[in-house]
Amino acid sequence: MHISFDPKSLTLGDMVLFKDKTGLSVQDAFKAKPVLDDSGLPEKDEKGRPIRRVDLDPLSLVALVWLIGRKENPDFSFDDAMNVPAVELDVSLPEADPKD
Repeated sequence: MHISFDPKSLTLGDMVLFKDKTGLSVQDAFKAKPVLDDSGLPEKDEKGRPIRRVDLDPLSLVALVWLIGRKENPDFSFDDAMNVPAVELDVSLPEADPKD
């Protein structure tokens, strides 16, 4: 199951449902965070900019699968999303803006 996620495609209702299921706003769940080295300092790329990465927790991923699955099949339930094998997921997220 390929999931291409563009946060701009979510409706206000999707955002409310996501927060209801996860306790997080979509923005907080998918915000790129600095990658830290073993000493807790931000890792840098070859140009000296901090490296950032989006780390999805499992509940946020399930909620995302559910919201996208509902767009393709209105009968797709949260339980259906919970039962999608992780190995079948191919998730594409927009590239993080290095300025964020």
